[in-house]
Amino acid sequence: MDPRISLAPHMWDGQHELRWSIERIADEALDRAGVELDPRGYLIGIPDGDDALPVLVEPQRDAFDVTRLENLHPHFTSLFEERRARMCPSRTDDESTATWHPDHYLAALREGCRRDVMREALTRAATFDDRVVHVGISIVVGDYRVFPVLAVLRDPASEVPRLRTTFADGLGVPGNFPEAVIDDVLRAASHELDRVHPGSLIGLDAGAVLRSAADTFINGCASRAGQKFPHGLRDACDAVSAQTYEGRASLGSVVLAPQGHPDVACEVTFEHDVPVGVPRSFRKALEMTGPGFELLCDGRTVYGIGRMLEGYAPATEEVFEIKVVGNGAWELWHADTPFLRVDNGEPSLPRDVIDVETFAHAVNRVFPDALSEHVDALWGMTQACVRQQHGTMLVVHPDARREGERLLPQAYTIEPTHLGAHAFDALTKIDGAVLVSPDGKCHAVGVILDGAATGTGDISRGARYNSAIRYLAGRGKGSMVIIVSEDGRVDILPHVARRVRRASVERAVAQLVRAADGTTDYEKFSRLDSRAAALEFYFDAEQCEAVNEARESVEQQRWAEERVRMQVVPIAPHPAMDDSYFISPGAEGPPAPPN
Repeated sequence: MDPRISLAPHMWDGQHELRWSIERIADEALDRAGVELDPRGYLIGIPDGDDALPVLVEPQRDAFDVTRLENLHPHFTSLFEERRARMCPSRTDDESTATWHPDHYLAALREGCRRDVMREALTRAATFDDRVVHVGISIVVGDYRVFPVLAVLRDPASEVPRLRTTFADGLGVPGNFPEAVIDDVLRAASHELDRVHPGSLIGLDAGAVLRSAADTFINGCASRAGQKFPHGLRDACDAVSAQTYEGRASLGSVVLAPQGHPDVACEVTFEHDVPVGVPRSFRKALEMTGPGFELLCDGRTVYGIGRMLEGYAPATEEVFEIKVVGNGAWELWHADTPFLRVDNGEPSLPRDVIDVETFAHAVNRVFPDALSEHVDALWGMTQACVRQQHGTMLVVHPDARREGERLLPQAYTIEPTHLGAHAFDALTKIDGAVLVSPDGKCHAVGVILDGAATGTGDISRGARYNSAIRYLAGRGKGSMVIIVSEDGRVDILPHVARRVRRASVERAVAQLVRAADGTTDYEKFSRLDSRAAALEFYFDAEQCEAVNEARESVEQQRWAEERVRMQVVPIAPHPAMDDSYFISPGAEGPPAPPN
């Protein structure tokens, strides 16, 4: 039988596999992008030509009130006619003034109207209120027009900075990188739906999705900056950030703006523009930049050197900045907000640089007797490290003087003192860590840390990070290590557990228990179980017992139905857990003590 022929309650054979694969690839890609949106995938089938057929939703979980999705075709048509009248003036008898719109333009306009109507209808029909719906391009499959849909959590999505401009040069553009990822997954789903025999996205690589989404997002920013049909800018940035110049790593900034923009001062104009697609030429031009002296680029070529003026109005969203921050690493900024970071070709959301409040609480957790002025001193040293063009490491030890003597001769011990900015810059030019006491006084520089391998390191991290892991597992117990990478990222060891809201923990447990009550939807239970597993540290005895019973109940049911089950390992309250790990309602609290 032709799999495109619809047989209720199916639109076609294999629709479950496609829906599941959409959700899987979206979850993996968004996770690698650095945001947890818990995407839910759906396929919405609207009868195409036969109004007697029902509206179908895959999966059938009562996520939407299907009665609110009926009779949408008139709404599709009316919105299309309204937009065509506004955006595409009618033909006139005078051929010289007639405006012609090719069929593909009108088809794209019509499809945009369908998606907008469907998104509004799904929002009204949703039985949930904690998610935002994204709708992909619809494709006719058999008797149905099928829309691929992803619904993501509203709160974490709203926390990601977003550009307000959603159209550039007449085309829709994503507001941030996660939206670009979602759009690319839905685009891949629509492409699969358009096959003669729709399959699944199981072979789609999350890394390819991320790179394509990065292209989509940065090209959208170039369009906002005035470039027509931009392309290749992400590849150019990857190449120039990886290119050395006479052995020196790439460091510098590029202002993305059209020539002649009133908020950009061009102090040097190239008579022959430098194409960004030629890495060697682009890298050589980047070497001429410095503080307040940046390359000026229109998205395809570098046309001069200058700077963005302080009077720029961020609301216009017309000027962006690309910061090359190290070997293979660059970031896309607008105003004072980073929107995208790429490390060795892997795009993601920029990691938040640790703020002073979080830093202060981390110090106070490890060193309860530290005074506010001591925290300020340590914070000042950390910021000085971030401003440098090379990485370094601060070791805060409760008995720094004795520890410095122990580490001789693999350290330069000095008289305990608070280092000034110039002295600190000079003393951190050499290899090794800076050893300080909790009051911020420096006791040694050029410190080579000792420690035995414990099997707890991270092969994906560098020598500084792993040497800190070994040191803390040995003679460095009770101390704190602040690792500053060349790109300005800050890691604090030992890891400080984040604080959470008590209501979030209670909700996760309650949802899992409800899902276990007579469930046959093992996919839904598995998703809720994964969320609960991430919060196990915060469970009290009663919650641990409830989760254990829910997991055992589901596995017993699975065994009765399928003669297969997963092994359940009972959980118990963590001995280090106390109420300090919870955020008070309405308050943002510090991280909890280290595990």
